[in-house]
Amino acid sequence: MAANEAADAAQAAAQAARTSYGRLVALLAWRTGDLAAAEDALAEAFHAALRTWPHSGVPDNPAAWLLTAARRQHIDHWRSAAHRLEQAVDPVALSEIMDARPGDDSDALPDRRLHLLFVCAHPAIAAELRAPLMLQTVLGL
Repeated sequence: MAANEAADAAQAAAQAARTSYGRLVALLAWRTGDLAAAEDALAEAFHAALRTWPHSGVPDNPAAWLLTAARRQHIDHWRSAAHRLEQAVDPVALSEIMDARPGDDSDALPDRRLHLLFVCAHPAIAAELRAPLMLQTVLGL
């Protein structure tokens, strides 16, 4: 692996994080309602991208690649024995994750950030925590 290829992969991953992080987290969390698992799955997808892209090249649509990798990570987590010990698997939510198929065009991916903003503004969340939560969750700051 050449240093240039690794730098290109890191730059493409950073660009995808800046432009698509909030949208991808919102899409992942929308189906299951589990924000922490969505963020974990997306983090694993970025980690996989940094391992894979230097060898195979940056995909034409990095956001779609990351979404697919994160969904697969999410599915693997749901199927794991550790998750089954934590809570019962919801077969409807699992089938929705498995049946979701992103297109090749990242603009065709639905944008669930507004929905996620409303979740972050829920009255059960302390008022002083809502804005920082929105910034961290939706914008990735």
